[in-house]
Amino acid sequence: MEQLLVKDIALSFDRKKGRFLLCVDGLSFEQNVCEFLTTISFLVGKDVEEHLMNTDSSYDTVRIPLTGCGKVLTLGLSDFIRLREAYGNQMFLFKLEDLLLRKGVEMSKHL
Repeated sequence: MEQLLVKDIALSFDRKKGRFLLCVDGLSFEQNVCEFLTTISFLVGKDVEEHLMNTDSSYDTVRIPLTGCGKVLTLGLSDFIRLREAYGNQMFLFKLEDLLLRKGVEMSKHL
């Protein structure tokens, strides 16, 4: 019998608070914009291929910085890639919104 363990990963932005809410496997973390940018910078700069190709057990997990005060999240490679995708999607939405605003199109207040 094979068991598949998948962590639930969700990332959202609360415009009223100006904070991101990251939920991973029932744990919640709040990030301000600077912390979000620091985390996405780390995620984009991390060489996934290095982790996939190295057989040393230290490459089985990735420690991801979440805050400037030392909060980190340790994930396995598949969850790391899913988290990287979630942050990439959120960044895409911000860039799209910025482009639309510069072109004079406003996003719906309900989004």
